[in-house]
Amino acid sequence: MRYNRILTRLYNQPLAIAQSKLDVITSEVTLRLLANERPSALEAIESVTALENSNVINVFDTLVSKNGVGDSGSTSYESVTRQINQAISTGQQKLIFYVDSPGGEVSGLFALAAFISSLPEKHGVETIAVTDGMATSAAYVIASATQKVFATPSAMLGSIGVIMTLVNVSEADKKAGVQYTILRSKDKKALLNPHDSEFTSSAIEDAVKMLSSLDVMMSEIILSSRKNLTQEVIDGLAGSTVLAEEALSLNLIDGIVDSIEDVIQTNLTPTRKKDNNMTLEEALVKNIELSSELENLKKSSALEVAKARVNEQNRVLGILEAAETFKLCTEMAVKRIKAGASVEDSVEMFESVKEMLQMSNSLDTSIGFCSSINESLIPKEKSEDFLDTFMDAVDKIQSHDMYKGVR
Repeated sequence: MRYNRILTRLYNQPLAIAQSKLDVITSEVTLRLLANERPSALEAIESVTALENSNVINVFDTLVSKNGVGDSGSTSYESVTRQINQAISTGQQKLIFYVDSPGGEVSGLFALAAFISSLPEKHGVETIAVTDGMATSAAYVIASATQKVFATPSAMLGSIGVIMTLVNVSEADKKAGVQYTILRSKDKKALLNPHDSEFTSSAIEDAVKMLSSLDVMMSEIILSSRKNLTQEVIDGLAGSTVLAEEALSLNLIDGIVDSIEDVIQTNLTPTRKKDNNMTLEEALVKNIELSSELENLKKSSALEVAKARVNEQNRVLGILEAAETFKLCTEMAVKRIKAGASVEDSVEMFESVKEMLQMSNSLDTSIGFCSSINESLIPKEKSEDFLDTFMDAVDKIQSHDMYKGVR
């Protein structure tokens, strides 16, 4: 049962893996299992020593979605995600992805890459990838999701693309004296069954179409993080693998280092760049601070606007009520409102106007200012200007130093 489960993940499935590793898996695992033979114990392509630093995420050998597959060594996307979350929970501000892998399964790969690329903005964590062995296919996708990628001179990178191995064992079945009859509830169900006598052209076309779609998705997620890398470069590689120096010239990586220890010890991030720009870490912290400050300003501004609106309503109503109390016309109140006068100043002015009107023998204050002007004392052609002229005079009186001192 264990081997059957392994088989379902190795043949007729899209894989993002280097050809050299796929050849080993096919010959030493897939074909042996299909022949009901026990696979020979395999060692990882490279002998890799995992680093125990709490901020180092190890991405080694064959990559799988969940659990482990085969005896050739593997890292699951699930375990990488778990390591990342654990590092964040312990307060790590910088994560280094130590990559030495030829790639692996497509399932779960793009989700992991998206998660890694979100770490700087979502958690304020700086991310770096470094390889001193292989970072190809799915492994390169993971490395490219970080902010910076470094490699030692002999490291191999690239192999950007998706591959599927179609296995047909019908001839082997005949030699073993076994005949399979495949029954399907739908015409396109499991058309690439290895025990079919032959694969139809339709089944192969569908598989190629799926691989093409996955290839586009892989390029898009790489380019979303590697801003200096272009689709033309990826297409030009045509799925090939290159050494670090060429990878640097193609913008697949950001620099070449002597060893993984160089990255662990220095993190390759200066405290301040030569042009005095902020480092990424400082920029992220500053961005968080500014975002918080902006939110506080928005809240404070909204409160101030609401408060100002209430105050203005109270001022307008206060001046109108004061004018009504002193039996003065609305025009006088409106003029004070437009002038931006306070309620207190308007009340004082209205009191002064009222006193002046009461002392004047020309006005009858019993029926209010607006209708009590003695028309016999004011020429008709000037009556329309009388109110404005009178109010201007009152304003001048109140602004005079002598008046202020008496008041």
